[in-house]
Amino acid sequence: TLQHYFIQSNLRFTMIAMNLWFVAFLTLTGLNSVLSYDGTIEEPYPVDVNEDARVLRSAVKGWGTNEGNIINILTKRSYNTRQRIVQAYKSIYDRDLWSDIHSDTSGDFRLALKGLILTNARFLAEEMRSAVDGWGTDEDELILCLMLVINDHTLLTAVRNEYESIYNEDLEERIEDETGGDFETFLVKVLNRPEFNESAPVDVDLIASDITALTGYMSDPVQLGEIVDLLTNRGLKHLAALQEQFYQDQNEELYTRLEEISSHHLRDALVSLMSAASSFHRYLAYELFASMDGKGTDEDSLTKILVTRADKDLSTIKEVFLEMTGRELKDMVQSDTSRDYRKTLLGIIN
Repeated sequence: TLQHYFIQSNLRFTMIAMNLWFVAFLTLTGLNSVLSYDGTIEEPYPVDVNEDARVLRSAVKGWGTNEGNIINILTKRSYNTRQRIVQAYKSIYDRDLWSDIHSDTSGDFRLALKGLILTNARFLAEEMRSAVDGWGTDEDELILCLMLVINDHTLLTAVRNEYESIYNEDLEERIEDETGGDFETFLVKVLNRPEFNESAPVDVDLIASDITALTGYMSDPVQLGEIVDLLTNRGLKHLAALQEQFYQDQNEELYTRLEEISSHHLRDALVSLMSAASSFHRYLAYELFASMDGKGTDEDSLTKILVTRADKDLSTIKEVFLEMTGRELKDMVQSDTSRDYRKTLLGIIN
């Protein structure tokens, strides 16, 4: 009936109005970010950062260290809260929290705490420095550090700025000094990637043009420099679509072809970029698995991923990890780590 129509219409308009009000309420109160939170850090409410600073000072002051209190606070406070604790510690005691904890801890446990205390930009800048400092270069860690910021241009820029501020040298120049060939070109070009509009539609004409170009570059003689130049100058969304179209056209995965024509660190770098473009979470889940698979554990890689993604998307990475491996991330960490380092990582994973 007409009356029924008006009743239904009024109900629809009422529901729409309520939904709009609810969205506005979430935005104004900040609860929208809480509901969409994909990290694993569960912070109690309310938090007293001054009290946390006092507990941390007590944990490192005098003889002995209360590792339990350090772990309980730092793994149960969000990224922003941890930065406020650092500021409160400095304000109350005129001391640097990381310096105090650094002097009272060691090894992998120290590295995990470092990642929780420092800003992501400073932590990754210092880790890139470690990768190029001293005898030899840790190419795998350079690749991982760059992939961890591949989808965050603001953080990439901040890492470069932090590196120059801390070490009074340009990160690009240091990479050029420590690496060479097409691998050096890859690292430098990723370091200088522009900010791509990943929400824009994929340019299908450019995809077709890129496939034609890549097919030529991968023919004998292989032109690795041209391949590096092309792939590092495309956005992640474009690279994902490029791989799909390449498979449809060639009946072969692009990353498989890249593995065949390249070697060593360049091969790892190209495959990492393709993997991160296809699925950033799957790429990181695989890297976590690889860090613990087989004999020995790559604690550096394991730590970098967990501490930098804990407040961002580690919940999704955990789900993908389970889907890929059939194992819970926490169970694998439990069996591959020990003591306070294990407690810290399990606290982060939650």
